[in-house]
Amino acid sequence: MATDRNPHERERTLTLTPLTLDRLAEIRSFLTTSLTELGLSAAVDACVLAVDEVCANLVEHADVGTFPGPTRVSVRRSGSEAIVVVEDRGRPFDPANAPAPDLSADWEARPVGGLGWFLVKQMVDHLSYESTPVADGLLNRLTLIKRVSAPEGSDTGTCR
Repeated sequence: MATDRNPHERERTLTLTPLTLDRLAEIRSFLTTSLTELGLSAAVDACVLAVDEVCANLVEHADVGTFPGPTRVSVRRSGSEAIVVVEDRGRPFDPANAPAPDLSADWEARPVGGLGWFLVKQMVDHLSYESTPVADGLLNRLTLIKRVSAPEGSDTGTCR
């Protein structure tokens, strides 16, 4: 008899067509529920904040609503890591190219905006980006990894 995979390692996916700012609450709820069910509640706040910023950027800057295909947010657990993947078909943008914010200036003197990618990078332990040609455009994939020290329902001990 075949055994099912560990329920803590099953991937969960939310598909949004179209992605709009009013769908951000749905994404936050999906991540909170999924990460908690995966035994990674310690990663909820950081992942929700990071993905909320990423998806808001997609709506505001990548024009996801004008390109074919949905936006997908998936989450899974691998040991003590929460792995969140955001896939979209909007205008590509590699976060490695995001300018570093000027944190030395007084906050009142700083321009509005420009802290989003800095914030995302502070919230997660690793991020990677790829943009791949597909039949009708590009598929952009951003992978965010957040490590937790002791996932619930696990005896893996301390993270690396």
